[in-house]
Amino acid sequence: MKNNIKSFTCRYRKLSIFKKKILEKYSRISNIKFQMTPINFDLIFHNNLPIIIDIGFGTGELLIDIAINNPQYNFIGIEVYIPGIINCLKNINKNKINNLKLINYNAVDVLQRMIPFNCVKLIQIYFPDPWPKLKHKKRRLLTYDFLKQVFLVLQKKGILYINTDHKEYKDYIISNVNNINYNNYIIPSNIFTMIYKNFDNLLSTKFFKKAQEKKKQIWILEYKKI
Repeated sequence: MKNNIKSFTCRYRKLSIFKKKILEKYSRISNIKFQMTPINFDLIFHNNLPIIIDIGFGTGELLIDIAINNPQYNFIGIEVYIPGIINCLKNINKNKINNLKLINYNAVDVLQRMIPFNCVKLIQIYFPDPWPKLKHKKRRLLTYDFLKQVFLVLQKKGILYINTDHKEYKDYIISNVNNINYNNYIIPSNIFTMIYKNFDNLLSTKFFKKAQEKKKQIWILEYKKI
């Protein structure tokens, strides 16, 4: 991927001493450092359970809940927002979660460098930032190049799941996927609800409720690699 424009901006207050201690203490156990070579999931999790990647998990409440209720999977959470990483680390320790690891780095670089091809069961992206202004559209994460990388790391029958309340972004994503699919190896899917236990929890996130309160339509995009 040639585009080096970041799809995010990191804005947060200076970390307190307490939060710095949490970050230092638990990062060694639950964080995976960025590296330029593919990682070995079997060595990281000490098993070969299916891998699910959550991109942009925010403060992590949903990801924590999913990991607790779905021990049949291993989870990788990718996030650039340090307070979100800290909150998630705290809850991983509190709940003694062994099937969730975090990567505090740009998802574009992580998928390109760290994730082996054909190894991920599901990649989920909840309400990616739409960057609605014309001058900001170049910051959108779900570009043609990024989505192409997504389908390279997904295994056969692997799922990409996205939801958004921004119609233009929805159309942009669909157009990009259609342009990738010149060999007809990507098809629409509707099996996401069968992957998790307690699926209803996925419909009670902060952004989901926010969209509903504003009576905005929510689009769900789901694709399967065949």
